[in-house]
Amino acid sequence: MIAVLACFTAFAQPKPGKERISIELPAAYRWKSQKIPKDTKAIRGTLYTVRTATGETAPVDSIVITTIDKRYYPMKAEGAPEEKWAYVKSACPQAALEIIDRKVASGRTAILYCISPPSEADNVCGSSVLLAYIVEGPTALHTIELHIPVAQYSPEMAAMWRDILLGAVIS
Repeated sequence: MIAVLACFTAFAQPKPGKERISIELPAAYRWKSQKIPKDTKAIRGTLYTVRTATGETAPVDSIVITTIDKRYYPMKAEGAPEEKWAYVKSACPQAALEIIDRKVASGRTAILYCISPPSEADNVCGSSVLLAYIVEGPTALHTIELHIPVAQYSPEMAAMWRDILLGAVIS
């Protein structure tokens, strides 16, 4: 009986270094994925872009999914939006941070946030809105960052991506 319980609980959590986060991308677009080379095996990244036809506009510039193994880099989600906002503000002092959703479950934090340029954005501030989701998994920290063109960004677009990001699954 003890062996069965020990075996069953061993499969309840992902093995360190194997944990992944996945989202369901909109099927209306063709997506291209590309591994992002890193200097260490403890950090894994994937870049997703939309393959568009001539004249068609993409719903996002890019999606970057990063997984950081906590064994080597013990990072937390708390404070990460403010750190990213401070980094963005170095190039765009008027950028605004909005925390859309924050949850804590089983001692692990998940934060969905948006960093947007001012409405009268100039070339210095860039032309995209950053919508990001940072989640602490059992053995890793996961981030999903979307860069949405300002021209494409709308409340409907934000709601669609919010639902997609909050539906992310850690396996």
